[in-house]
Amino acid sequence: MKKRILIVDDEKNIRTTLNYCLLSEGYEIDFAVNGEEAIEILIQKEKKYDLILLDIKMPGINGMEVLRRLRACKNNTEIIMMTAYGSIKEAVEAIKLNAVDFIGKPFTPTQIKELIKKVFSREELKEKENCSFEELIELAKLYITNGNLEKSKEILEKAVSKNVNSPETYNLLGVIAESVGNTENAQKQYRASLAFNPSYEPAICNLERVTNAGESKDFNLG
Repeated sequence: MKKRILIVDDEKNIRTTLNYCLLSEGYEIDFAVNGEEAIEILIQKEKKYDLILLDIKMPGINGMEVLRRLRACKNNTEIIMMTAYGSIKEAVEAIKLNAVDFIGKPFTPTQIKELIKKVFSREELKEKENCSFEELIELAKLYITNGNLEKSKEILEKAVSKNVNSPETYNLLGVIAESVGNTENAQKQYRASLAFNPSYEPAICNLERVTNAGESKDFNLG
């Protein structure tokens, strides 16, 4: 069966771009032009989707409020937050509310298609016993975004045993530390990530943000 995706964004060009690139991947696409319409579709009409692409910054009811209301109604649909303006406070809250991932604007069609494929594939990884390093990383991201930080940490320890030199692992350990308020350990993990790859952008972004707490940037899971 085709996967159903709801796009929630007040920008027409974003909706048009996403519709064009995702229809070509065989997904069924619906739209909401603002938070109010998204709530009507998802809560009042109880329409079901496999994934929601949700913009954080919208006039009226913003994306964070839509996310809060959905979780309050026990709607556990996987959600990718889209933002060019998000803050660390919003990122932490979104993770606690089980947002499955983030993508920053502007993004390319290739980037969003690859992210969606990863999100849909993560659920399948739960059933595998012998995951590759790459699969362990994706599984760790799944547990982070589902709020199960202890399980994610356990998965990342397995990932380290398979590849001790990967910057991805330490970056995710930094995200976990930061999520529980341990900024000192988060900085340590981000720096460890950069020690293995000084140009690894997710760790650069995360270290810059946690070092300059007033700057408004999201967690970067990589």
